[in-house]
Amino acid sequence: MRIVHRIGRGLESLIVAALIGAVALLSRTIDAMIGFVGRQSDRLDAGLGELARQSKERHRQQGRRLIDPISLK
Repeated sequence: MRIVHRIGRGLESLIVAALIGAVALLSRTIDAMIGFVGRQSDRLDAGLGELARQSKERHRQQGRRLIDPISLK
């Protein structure tokens, strides 16, 4: 009976360790994804900032451009 009890406790410890490991892995995956999204957001902000600078420079050089209402070009 003691052997069965020890095996039961061993399996319980193994299951708890596996569950803790799975939660830790999930947590690290979520952290990595948050970091990835943050880096992509920074890249997007930098790209949009560059487009805004180019647009302002073009507006300063060429003045306001009228849009053709038919073709919207």
